Amino acid sequence: MGGMDLLIWIGPFATASLLIYGLLVFFQHRKVVRDRCKKAATTALPRFHRDAMDNSLKRRFLEWVSSIGKWASSEKVDASKVRFALVQAGFRHPKGPGIYFGIRALSAIALPIPYLLFSAIEGEMGTGSLLCLFGLAGAGFYLPMYVLRFITGRRMDRIDKALPDVLDLFIVCMEAGLALQATINRVAEEVRSISSELYNEFQLTNAELRTGIPRETALRNLGERTGVQNVKALVGLMVQSEKMGTSIGQALRTHAAFLRVQRGLKAEEKAAKLPVKILFPMMFFIFPAIFVVVLGPAVIQMSQNAFFNS
Repeated sequence: MGGMDLLIWIGPFATASLLIYGLLVFFQHRKVVRDRCKKAATTALPRFHRDAMDNSLKRRFLEWVSSIGKWASSEKVDASKVRFALVQAGFRHPKGPGIYFGIRALSAIALPIPYLLFSAIEGEMGTGSLLCLFGLAGAGFYLPMYVLRFITGRRMDRIDKALPDVLDLFIVCMEAGLALQATINRVAEEVRSISSELYNEFQLTNAELRTGIPRETALRNLGERTGVQNVKALVGLMVQSEKMGTSIGQALRTHAAFLRVQRGLKAEEKAAKLPVKILFPMMFFIFPAIFVVVLGPAVIQMSQNAFFNS
């Protein structure tokens, strides 16, 4: 009877476990098949048809914003400067300056609207309200400029952090006997998962070299597009090594060691700034809570004693 009872308990448990396992395996295979079918369905469509479905609304919106920004960009010099700043931020749309000025104009119009509606509902529209509206409009007009600078700075930081590892790949490829153009092409494919920014820049440099642009010009364009000082120094080092006929691999090895030392010094600098940066959050958020926990019971006790004595 003991063995029968044990089988009675083990049988349903094993059946339920196998059923749950089978369901999990079934749904997992179903998900894999569904993903393959979805991928095949999207890749089976013509390229222009998929682009039309995915980007038609986005293209219309960008054209509309660009048409708004045409009147804001009056000088060609400003447009060229804005295009250069957009390239350094990673935006290479053909109508980039028009879109940028259009976003600034829309931001200047859209930012005061909530305050205007609130003032109209409250019925308070005075001189102060007009000054606030003009201030919000000015803030909305200049806000995209600071956002663009922030995006550019973040992109430069990512490129700067990935550069020493990319230089190691350059050294390995060039010491293996590859030419500079083949090295750039090979390194671009290897760093695609590490740094998409450097991958795109190396692909553009390869495209320039294939079109017949001189090697020195293509390399200097790489440094100007990224805007990173270490990349510009690397480009200058490669150009100088090629002119002098020295070993580019040894020069890259020295530069990679220097970049690693520089990265360590930057990390130490940030660590040294932490005590000063954490002072203000401690003063405004941590110390008040500590004072409430430590002094709160004493204050309550003192207030109760004063109440009873009175």
